[in-house]
Amino acid sequence: MGVDGRSRTMIRPVLFLLLAAALTCRASEQKILVLLDDPLIRSTHSLFFSDLSSRGYEISFKSASDRKLQLKDWDEWLYQKVIVFAPSATDFGGDIDDGTLLEFVDAGNDVLIAVDSKASELIRGLVADIGIDLEAKGTVVTDHVGFVKSSSDGHSLIASEEFVQSEAVLGNFTDRSPILFKGTAASISPESTLAISILGAPETAFSYLHGKAVTENPLVANGHATLVAGVQARSGARVVVAGSVDMFSNAYFNSAGFETSSGKKCSKAGNRAFCSEVTRWAFHERGVLRVTNLHHSHAGKQEQPDWYRVTDDLQFGLDIHELVGGIWQPFRADDVQVEFVMLDPYVRADLQHNDQGHFYTAFKVPDVYGVYKFVINYRKPGYTPLDLAKRVSVRPYRHNEFERFLVAAYPYYMSVFSTMAAFFVFGIVFLYHK
Repeated sequence: MGVDGRSRTMIRPVLFLLLAAALTCRASEQKILVLLDDPLIRSTHSLFFSDLSSRGYEISFKSASDRKLQLKDWDEWLYQKVIVFAPSATDFGGDIDDGTLLEFVDAGNDVLIAVDSKASELIRGLVADIGIDLEAKGTVVTDHVGFVKSSSDGHSLIASEEFVQSEAVLGNFTDRSPILFKGTAASISPESTLAISILGAPETAFSYLHGKAVTENPLVANGHATLVAGVQARSGARVVVAGSVDMFSNAYFNSAGFETSSGKKCSKAGNRAFCSEVTRWAFHERGVLRVTNLHHSHAGKQEQPDWYRVTDDLQFGLDIHELVGGIWQPFRADDVQVEFVMLDPYVRADLQHNDQGHFYTAFKVPDVYGVYKFVINYRKPGYTPLDLAKRVSVRPYRHNEFERFLVAAYPYYMSVFSTMAAFFVFGIVFLYHK
């Protein structure tokens, strides 16, 4: 073989690897569709969008009323994320409507929605279907105690530090500078298990019609107003609803020192870092859990059986990892449980962990035979839910597996032998003694 032949032979594997790498990169691309009702938002919020681009997202800007809008091509979604910065949109163009966006969420895709006090009925209905209730149209969050002094917007520009206490949502947001906010509030039902308040309003803030005298109790006050809400859908999708479009703007990102009416001085606003951390959670860059190596066996053994016998000792374990900065790291928590269920849980045990992501426990099989399931139903605010079930059979003792002599039956054994001995003595006495 000549030199050219050897060169071609060496080049082919290299080309194959490059092609595979290119396909992998293309498959890992995350495309974001941004729907706008004002094309100027693209420039007034350029810092927010540039931060997303720097994290590897491919962003497509479209008008919310564009007749050529397309979110789905047959059964394939063209985008993995959607950002709706179109609070005044009365109708979506193309083949997109509120039902399409809900189907998008049900398919496990993520959505970020920002509204304002004049949000249209279309946007309000979409947010309500997701599980968040916006305040009445025209209402603005107002704070007569903690408003920003330099603002010419009355008392509607506030600074909030009511952050959710969850590292899964805000990650390393250690700056904790106040967040500048001007917009409307939302409320979350106390019975909701899917929605959380990511940023709340101060205790002194309330929601009311802007510019009108307060003649009755506000609907949302006393710290119950939610400024930024997050929803972890059952499909695994995440939706964030922000009550302000301005909080994502360059003006708020670059806001220097300001002072509130209460006298508190702040060197800067934390909007840029806060919005970055919130989108990391919303777009599944944080708070994602995965389970591997789910295993069960008899105590002290490694082989995984298809069935157990009643009262057997078994051991159960699994590995849980958390996505942090694009790397899977061991998950640490003391509130993970496993249930051994047959219609109802017969066993509920806490899982211990070794700080390396391995969770384990041991328990005795119930003395009731049937078909059971190992069930993991772990739900923690900010984390993706873990819903796992593994079926296993439990059989009774076979006829030759029972103990030959039962300890509990010893009194009966003694009564039988004592009766035999007494009858033997009685027979001798009766026959040979007068």
